[in-house]
Amino acid sequence: MQFTDSIHAQEAFETLELPYGNFYFIDRLVIAEVNEGVTFTLEKARPVITFAEHLYGKNVEIGYISNRVNHYAVKPRDWIRFFKEDNRVKAVGLVSYTPVGLTNILFEKVFIPTTTKRFSSLDHAIAWIRSRIDTNPSLNN
Repeated sequence: MQFTDSIHAQEAFETLELPYGNFYFIDRLVIAEVNEGVTFTLEKARPVITFAEHLYGKNVEIGYISNRVNHYAVKPRDWIRFFKEDNRVKAVGLVSYTPVGLTNILFEKVFIPTTTKRFSSLDHAIAWIRSRIDTNPSLNN
């Protein structure tokens, strides 16, 4: 399910549309929908990171959901590089809608050094992330 089709779509207060995907911002949560066929790297994530810092502040605990509505690649080692640079992401939800995608996530989780869980439902991922982080909606603290 695409984020825009979910019951949470009206909660998005900002959307970042990039050539390689759309990124939605709710509470203290970033939801990523990367385009078909893209290799999503840390370099491609940097504009999203900068945008999130602008919205939430640099020292705010946030959650991240990769809503895999499209087939794309991730450089697993980039997760390690990301967490060496930034430790504000306290929980990562990985959503896939296919058995193969859910299996691939098991491999990817090995490279993510924070609380991580896989899901087959975006709604469940959002609920789980909210239970793991402070989702106080006041921004720019």
